[in-house]
Amino acid sequence: VSKSHHEYLIRSVYEEDGIEKIRIDSLFPLMGYYFKTTKLSYYLSVNHKINRRNLIKAGLNADAIYVNQLDSVLNQDSLNVGDYSTFVNRWDYKGTSFLIQPFIQWKYRITENMDFTAGLHAQYYSLSNSLSQIEPRVGWKYNLRKAQTISAGAGLHSQMQPLYTYNYHLPNTTTPHNQKMDFTKSFHSAVGYQKTFTKSFNVKTEVYYQYLYNIPVETHPSAFSLVNMGGGFQRFFPDSLQNSGTGYNYGLEVTVQKFFDKSFFFLFSGSLYDSKYRGSDEILRNTSYNGSFVTNLLAGKEFHLNEKNSITLGLKVTYAGGKRYGYVDIDRTEAANELIYIDSGFNSRQFQNYFRMDVKINWKKNANRVTHEIGLDLVNILNTENLLSLAYAPNVSDPTAEPIAERYQLGFLPIFYYKIDFRSKPKTKITN
Repeated sequence: VSKSHHEYLIRSVYEEDGIEKIRIDSLFPLMGYYFKTTKLSYYLSVNHKINRRNLIKAGLNADAIYVNQLDSVLNQDSLNVGDYSTFVNRWDYKGTSFLIQPFIQWKYRITENMDFTAGLHAQYYSLSNSLSQIEPRVGWKYNLRKAQTISAGAGLHSQMQPLYTYNYHLPNTTTPHNQKMDFTKSFHSAVGYQKTFTKSFNVKTEVYYQYLYNIPVETHPSAFSLVNMGGGFQRFFPDSLQNSGTGYNYGLEVTVQKFFDKSFFFLFSGSLYDSKYRGSDEILRNTSYNGSFVTNLLAGKEFHLNEKNSITLGLKVTYAGGKRYGYVDIDRTEAANELIYIDSGFNSRQFQNYFRMDVKINWKKNANRVTHEIGLDLVNILNTENLLSLAYAPNVSDPTAEPIAERYQLGFLPIFYYKIDFRSKPKTKITN
């Protein structure tokens, strides 16, 4: 049995009809993992109305989080000697932790058209022994004449890190490597305006700015930052981390909405934004989420055939900027069997823009005690190819090429359905 660096064959011996045979298979397992998270939540709040202008609310959010994390990857060095059964353990952790969040809020009605809200929030996470500072938050809303409203808000916020990042360990060790990470912290601010033209039509716009700090980054200069967590399907295995990274988001959002009235509705939302961060190398880069824009359109029209029958047409369109990514570090990727990007040029490349159109049509019949609905959802009706993610895939013909395979999202998918809604018979009221 022959093999090369990019193509391995597994041999297994089995017996059939008293004859010993050898099975040859070009597929072999790369990873094995089992992650389970169980959460028990508790919420308590107390409201006290001091008078018609002042209201106080205080409470507590508490979560008990149990995790069972087991993960391993095929040992790349063992492949050189033909061993396809040696795995390197990366997670082996079971434990329970607690997230405690007390808060207090005061709402003051300054006038009949103006409200002011102020509050304090804090949180504690037992696993990392992280305790946030007291976080003040304020909000203001003013109802103007001619159905106009302006609002503003600002505050400090803290966020725990993704659960699995607390408990992985480095090779040849068993102790979780970055279990004492602190919270990521941020300052949020926003100003909004809303105008209602009729009872069913309004326009809202908002400008926002968020400054992020205390983000976990590597202790040595690199492009790594946990701010990019969730931007793809690959997992991160960074070296020692410190809470010194920064970042920011700012943008403009517009929403135009017509509620369902006279058998028609639509909703349009659009956003222009920028999202940047700095790793421990202090270079300003795009975050993995920085698509720069996103737009959505949702609309529907109902046609009444008669008193009991109607047909509804629906449309949903999404157009957004593509996700960011970088250039693959081929040597490190081959060693880990997962995509790892080099720092230079990280997140300087971008997927093609995302576009998808869905169409829906259904017929509804109302009977005395039951409603019948027959529908057809035409998902991605134009069969647009949208890139979902990049996966590790060794290039056999050219070992120097990036070991990347493109994974695409759902293509055209028609979904037929039939639904029945039953209604109970109204009770008859008996009077004497």
